[in-house]
Amino acid sequence: MNTQEESKTFANTNENVLIWILCFAAALRVFVFSAAFPFFSNVDEHLHFDVITEYSHAGLPRSFDRLKQESLDRIVLYASPEFLFAPEQFPGGRFPAPLWKQSGPEAEQEIKATKAAWGSEINFESSQPPFYYALAAFWWWIGKQMGLVGIQSLYWIRFLNVPLIAIVVWMGYVTARMIAPERVELRIGVPLLLAFIPQNVFYTINNDVLSPLCFGAVFLCVVQWLRAETASVALGVVTGIAAAAAFLAKLSNLPLIAVALVAIVVSLLHISRRTPRAGLTALAALVVCAALPIGSWMAWAQYEFGDPTGSTEKIALLGWTRKPLGDWWQHPIFTPHGLWVFWSNLIASFWRGEVNWYSHLLSWGPADKFFAVSSFLLLAAAIVGLRKQAGLSGFQRQAIGVAILIFLAGIVFLALLSIQFDFGGSTGPSRAHPYFTAGRLLTGALIPFALLYVYGIASLFHWARSPVSPVAVVAGVVTLVVASEMITNRVVFRSEHNWYHR
Repeated sequence: MNTQEESKTFANTNENVLIWILCFAAALRVFVFSAAFPFFSNVDEHLHFDVITEYSHAGLPRSFDRLKQESLDRIVLYASPEFLFAPEQFPGGRFPAPLWKQSGPEAEQEIKATKAAWGSEINFESSQPPFYYALAAFWWWIGKQMGLVGIQSLYWIRFLNVPLIAIVVWMGYVTARMIAPERVELRIGVPLLLAFIPQNVFYTINNDVLSPLCFGAVFLCVVQWLRAETASVALGVVTGIAAAAAFLAKLSNLPLIAVALVAIVVSLLHISRRTPRAGLTALAALVVCAALPIGSWMAWAQYEFGDPTGSTEKIALLGWTRKPLGDWWQHPIFTPHGLWVFWSNLIASFWRGEVNWYSHLLSWGPADKFFAVSSFLLLAAAIVGLRKQAGLSGFQRQAIGVAILIFLAGIVFLALLSIQFDFGGSTGPSRAHPYFTAGRLLTGALIPFALLYVYGIASLFHWARSPVSPVAVVAGVVTLVVASEMITNRVVFRSEHNWYHR
């Protein structure tokens, strides 16, 4: 082996070590914060847990019903009031001790009263696709076999997010390396950003946590199709399975899947000019592998919940009604101010999540502004950077272009949801704030977003001919992100209801 080959091998080894460190750092961060937040967060965590309970008995929810008794027993015992109430609302200005740390007649009376209050709640998450709940139920079973009980058993379900985020970071690296193996800013910058993005949905029991992994697999397949010279049945099978997994993880991934499939079909059309039969066979494999699981679930939802997505009755339970088409255009999103409100709230939520503490959103104003402004500017820079003069190959422009379209498709989807409903007495979205700005619904686009964000930084520095490395800028962004997360979430570590005080 000559000196040049030795140097390349050493560099590759160091890079691999760095990526493993980033995967570990992401996993450690999710573990630390998952353990710091008590149960059950305001992002419907108790409802998702109730569905997991149903799946743990090898059953599927068949209707929008009240919380199950088994779920209630745990929800009442381990739920913290800190998400929705302030300490001043309790005697002495202090939260009561956790019920699972109390005993005696007073505790029993409190448990009984709390259970009666929770017992009338309808679980409107029952019609959600099954992938996350089946996986979480199996993971929960493993924890039980290990002897975990009580609150440790609940935290074990949350800790499923620990390996998931590590895989997402690794998948982001593989994707960036596949698109631009010669560009260190993408190979390192993308996993670096993914390792520290402070989306707190990863700290709760929630079916959104599977979206980055499942749709990340779809996007990885898209990249493979864009650079393929011949049609591959095996790739068609894998793509179909990945698309089905993304759909069965979260319905909000559907617009992202649609863009990905359009890109794949266009690529297949080009390939089929050379080998038409192979192209049709690969497309058939993709369609069959995607359609069978998706179609089966939609048939089940139609039969049990009355429509293929199971959303009609859920919308009614939430108190929403569809507006006439003519009323859509009266929405404030069609004004500059309303559009900025939608964008800034959605992007801030996409970065840091929606968990409340003491009835207020866990957020930091300067960081939220940075998230909204930087994402807009770098999205624009990434779009402009797709020009032929930017030094990208045709394949690279296509891959980054598809990433941009995927992210925009998710935003347009949430905008459409915002304008078509009258939200009635709902608290979020509401008539006063009629915007779908739940950023967790965009988490499927996390890897494409990281790619376009880092490429936007690289494009700006390329035009400015700056001597500063784009990786250093990404590291600066990560420093701000980590600081904002510590500032906003430090209060939860004091909770007597969390894993550290068990």
